[in-house]
Amino acid sequence: MRWWQSAKKTVSTEGTLLRGNPNFSRLWTSQALSQTAQNLLNFALIIRVFELAQGTRFANFSVALLILSFGVPSIIFAAVAGIYVDRWNRRQVMVVTNFARAILVLGYLFFEHNLIIVLVLSFAVSTLTQFFAPAEAATIPLVVPRDKLLQANSLFVFTLNTSFVIGYAVSTPVIVLFGSNGPYFLTSLMFLVATLLVVPLPGNKPPSKSLGGLGMLAANIKHEMSANFQLIRSNHNLYFPIFQLTMTQATVGVVLALAPALSIAVLSAPIKATALILIIPAGLGMVLGVALIGRVTKRFSKLQIVSYGLLFGSFFLLLLGMTGFLHRSIHGSQIASLVQISAVVASVVLLLGIMNAMVSTAAQTMLQEHTTDKTRGKVFGALNMMVNIAATLPILFAGILADLTSVTKVIMAIGVSLTGIAIGQIITLRRRGLL
Repeated sequence: MRWWQSAKKTVSTEGTLLRGNPNFSRLWTSQALSQTAQNLLNFALIIRVFELAQGTRFANFSVALLILSFGVPSIIFAAVAGIYVDRWNRRQVMVVTNFARAILVLGYLFFEHNLIIVLVLSFAVSTLTQFFAPAEAATIPLVVPRDKLLQANSLFVFTLNTSFVIGYAVSTPVIVLFGSNGPYFLTSLMFLVATLLVVPLPGNKPPSKSLGGLGMLAANIKHEMSANFQLIRSNHNLYFPIFQLTMTQATVGVVLALAPALSIAVLSAPIKATALILIIPAGLGMVLGVALIGRVTKRFSKLQIVSYGLLFGSFFLLLLGMTGFLHRSIHGSQIASLVQISAVVASVVLLLGIMNAMVSTAAQTMLQEHTTDKTRGKVFGALNMMVNIAATLPILFAGILADLTSVTKVIMAIGVSLTGIAIGQIITLRRRGLL
């Protein structure tokens, strides 16, 4: 299998970073555990919430609320978290947030049947993540030489997407083997081990200047946020990859919210029974995209990869929405059998995964290359906030529209909209001589 050979080659290439750099190895292993835990937990909660609401008119809306409970904290806290991360010891931030998540996850053991409390717990876990994510991203350049940043980011995105495959793939077996509480015990343990791994990492030296009292704190935060967004707006090497990451990750959030309904509408089965068709191909595509990014950057610039990656990804999303038409009949015969539809869906989702991984890796590398150690936490904090601002209303409206119309029509509409944005963006960049 060529994709697997490419993936192995990528891991082998970046593997020198792991063998020769113990600190990077600890950071990477911690990331692998925490990301796998988060994906396992997310899928278990999506299944649970959809099952609780299934049969009502608000099943998709309920899942959308769950997804938003992960995203809204970014709108509120991400930019502020970035400011604090640049002023705190990042190692301590990662230790505290990982440990706190390990404790909070156990709360689902007692309240998984109560949607309101599930949403509150998810909100709390995501709030901690807003501090952990920029601290982790900003730590990579501290433990990796500048000329190895692309390889380091490739490995991190490779692991991020592999953790998606593993987390979502094992979630159902964990529930079957250990009951509905199994995912909560397992993810808590994984967060705890991730905590221990980052303890030995070197910490950065925070600036000695304090943010001051409450009034001065608010003023300083407002000033630094304003300066941060001005920095981003003034540099296309920052605002362009942030915009691309915002579009792609917001789309991922919408598709994830609609995944249970899409599984039933297109594949005629619950998502637990269709993970091999709908979820795993997406993760494998992400793995393949990361495996290929090193070769692709030898022929194309990161700006080109990010620009055209969004265009192709939008087109594949449109195709995914159109798979609903395959159930229609012509002269009394269905256009395609369920097996054929499954093959088409798996292929399209695989391609979507490839595009997502390539855009994410190239865009994140652009951000790290064009930020300093003093601004990196702020920029990544702003990125997390912007991703979730852009995703909030689309996820909410997508859930409502899917309940009122159909999930395939909603996905087609998103694909058409993103295709238009991508084409307009490419035309603009060409006029400016950037492509």
